[in-house]
Amino acid sequence: MKLSALTAIALTFTLPLAAATLEEEKYIDELLPSLTENVTTEKKTTTASTKTESKSSKALTHVGGITVPDQPYAQEMIQKYILSYTSTEYAKKALVETLDKGELYRLYIRQELKKRNMPPALEYLPVVESEYKPLATSRSGARGLWQFMENSIKPFMEKNEWIDERLDPWKSTDAALSKLQDNYKMFGDWPIAIAAYNCGAGAMRRILEKAPEKTFWYIAEKGLLRDQSVQYVPKFLAISELSENGGDYGIQLPEITKSTRFAEFDYVTVKENITMKRLASELRMDYTTLKMLNCALVHECTPPDAPYNIRLPVGMGRGAAIALSTMQRSKPEPQVKDTVITHTVIKGETLYFLSRLYGCSVDDICTKNNIEKNDVLSIGKTLYIPVKKAET
Repeated sequence: MKLSALTAIALTFTLPLAAATLEEEKYIDELLPSLTENVTTEKKTTTASTKTESKSSKALTHVGGITVPDQPYAQEMIQKYILSYTSTEYAKKALVETLDKGELYRLYIRQELKKRNMPPALEYLPVVESEYKPLATSRSGARGLWQFMENSIKPFMEKNEWIDERLDPWKSTDAALSKLQDNYKMFGDWPIAIAAYNCGAGAMRRILEKAPEKTFWYIAEKGLLRDQSVQYVPKFLAISELSENGGDYGIQLPEITKSTRFAEFDYVTVKENITMKRLASELRMDYTTLKMLNCALVHECTPPDAPYNIRLPVGMGRGAAIALSTMQRSKPEPQVKDTVITHTVIKGETLYFLSRLYGCSVDDICTKNNIEKNDVLSIGKTLYIPVKKAET
């Protein structure tokens, strides 16, 4: 089966930050000894410029606040990706659908970029990372809109058995923009900063220490970066160019049309373990919307051992606080009895997690199921859970 140009390029999946860092470090260790010997030698790489024809032959000088050099390699690399997204109706449709799907998050990203005085083009980096899918998970374990690995989230985000802020499009956007800002402060060049988001700042720093020219386009053309990181920047710039100037290339791309209801929010603090379904009922709001606004809650409930700020559509904060306060004051002291329920184990669950979820002890679960505390729970296993249940 012959792949379309867009599909073939899309299959070159971008490695996320931390996963790429370890592999990139190994690659650089092997590469650097020969770098100083061969730096004056013109060398062709697997990413050497290939002449392509674009629907627009204009030379790009700036894309969304990012300077593009007037040199064949840079121009041809970007034009290659512009062609891939415009050469077929299928390719055009795929890009339109991705941008349309990202509308829920693009306005917030756009506003944050403006606040931070960052290039507007960065609004489109999630197209390369996740296609604006907030729950996207790569084969290497990167998650979320901006594809953070678990070991790369500090100090920007939090993850524990109850929450994974990588899955929160708004918190992960704040984290990604902070990371990109840090990269720019370190390198003073946006293409380098963006490439470092893909391959790791440490790896990028080591490359530049040996490279006579400290630009992305130089180290890319000379083969000093892995091919994946080489392709990452021109692909992103091509998408940004098309997203801002689609008419110049014969395609009609969507603009943001929705209100700011997914860019500005209210919050209410929940101090107990409560499910999203129950909370939606208490707040008299749509459950799907509440869950979407709080998708960092991996078990669709708030943590039992710490306050949690629930995100709400703007204008709902005061009413939600009153509703929750009333609910707490009117809650009767229940008469409880012991009962047993069944629970089917899903991926990632532990005995400790289940004990916190159901309000019983690990020992109680072990006794009921004739298992040990250090046993690994098999996915699909049915457990008997002793719980306290209010009498009716």
